[in-house]
Amino acid sequence: MKVSLIALCSLLSVTLAQMPVFHGPYRIADGGLPIDVGWYGAPTMFDWDGDGAKDMIVGQYEYGYMRFYHNTGTDTNPTFNGFTYLSASGSQITLPYG
Repeated sequence: MKVSLIALCSLLSVTLAQMPVFHGPYRIADGGLPIDVGWYGAPTMFDWDGDGAKDMIVGQYEYGYMRFYHNTGTDTNPTFNGFTYLSASGSQITLPYG
C-alpha cells in the first residue's frame, strides 16, 4: 500500500506539473488606451527589432493590414506608444481578409 501511494503521488505531481495555467483576458494598452483593431484582431509577440523585448504584431480583419507596436518596456511589463503599418519595398503589407 505504501509503494502504491508513493507512486500515485509521484504520478500526480508529474501530471499536475505539465498542466497549463490559463488566466482571464485583459486589454493591452497603447499610450494608456486599450488597443482596438476592430473585428478579429490576431496579435503575436516577437522581438521584431532585436532589442531583447518582444514587440507586438497585430493582423487586422478589415483590409488585411498588419500593425507593428514597438515595445519600449520589458517582456513582463510591455509598454506600447503608437503603431506603424508593416511595409515592404515601400508598399504596405496586406493579407487576404473578409
